[in-house]
Amino acid sequence: MRRSTRERSGLRSIDTEDERIASLLVADNPALHFEGSRNLVVRLRDGRTFVLTVLTLEALEARLGGAPSYVATGMVLVRRMSDGALLHAVRSALDRGLEHFGTLQPPIEE
Repeated sequence: MRRSTRERSGLRSIDTEDERIASLLVADNPALHFEGSRNLVVRLRDGRTFVLTVLTLEALEARLGGAPSYVATGMVLVRRMSDGALLHAVRSALDRGLEHFGTLQPPIEE
């Protein structure tokens, strides 16, 4: 059985059942994240696509190390790394204006 391009690239889809979201992809490729973080690709029905980096609190603390601060754009915290928590984070960001939390991507040419 042949694997899709998305599966080979380490992207998997989460079914959102949300009328605002056309697709929600999770980068599960270990080479693309460190423990406790995932990159999400959120494609909206209006055609815009955003990327968000989702971290657990433990992963954020690991990134901080001994530094007094950590600065990043497009970063969202979740209590635990689960599909339910990722979907909750995306829906919350949409409710508050995804532009404030995600990085807008150039249009995808298909």
